[in-house]
Amino acid sequence: MRRLAILVGALAGLGGACYGRRAEREREPRAALRPPPAVAQVDIEEHLGRALPRELRFVDQDGTAVRLGDLFQDGRPVVLALAYFRCPMLCDLVQQGIAAAIRGSGLRPAQDVRAVTISIDPADTTGNARLRRTGLLQAAGGARPAPPAAWRVLTGKERDIAALADALGFRYAYDPVSRQYAHPACAFVLTPDGRISRVLYGVTFRPFDLRLAVVEAARGDIQIGTVVDRVLLTCFRYDPSARKYGIYVLGVMRGGSALVLLAFGIAWAGLVRRDRARARGAGGRRP
Repeated sequence: MRRLAILVGALAGLGGACYGRRAEREREPRAALRPPPAVAQVDIEEHLGRALPRELRFVDQDGTAVRLGDLFQDGRPVVLALAYFRCPMLCDLVQQGIAAAIRGSGLRPAQDVRAVTISIDPADTTGNARLRRTGLLQAAGGARPAPPAAWRVLTGKERDIAALADALGFRYAYDPVSRQYAHPACAFVLTPDGRISRVLYGVTFRPFDLRLAVVEAARGDIQIGTVVDRVLLTCFRYDPSARKYGIYVLGVMRGGSALVLLAFGIAWAGLVRRDRARARGAGGRRP
């Protein structure tokens, strides 16, 4: 399922541009209509727990130089998307999917979680990044734009982009025919200290999944979410094949056992108190 999603995303990312006009396609032999070679290189190799190289250098939407490690100085989990600004369809869908999930999750942008987009195209400019960020802040905030600190959009040089993609396990390729990038559709949830905590696949993300992924990434470093969120994490585990959080049977059994023990303890305490009260009452009636 995951591999199929990556392949579909890569084909959508190319947007069909590599095949030319419809009339030209009809005159080409059937073999020429096969997916471009770049698609075969698209994949995700999950490196959960890996620390990202903090020394990589980028430039943000305001033209400020940024080290990758600078993104993790405020102790908040980060939702990261790799994209490029000329993408005809897929990149915008992924980023809008992240924004919608943040908006629907109940998480507070910039306070509970921050989002980052990093372009995989070295030709992308600061001006492109600034325009993209304005739209993403609006999408993440809903009625009012999210705070500026909620989302950063970065560009960089090819060597830094390639090093980051390699650390993430994000396999993409440039297709010279369509002049587009073939790439997976996914979002990375990173811990406050810059480690890969979870990979969410697709172009839309359930707010429930994103919330639990962020709470999971933050656990042990900073408390985000409610007690209910932390209880849910004991009963739900992320299923990569289904690409969502599902019921964890052992967790449910443990939770159920705990509830049974709690109920038994309460009942036992009630019986003990009742017996003591009877004993005191019987002692008071003695001549």
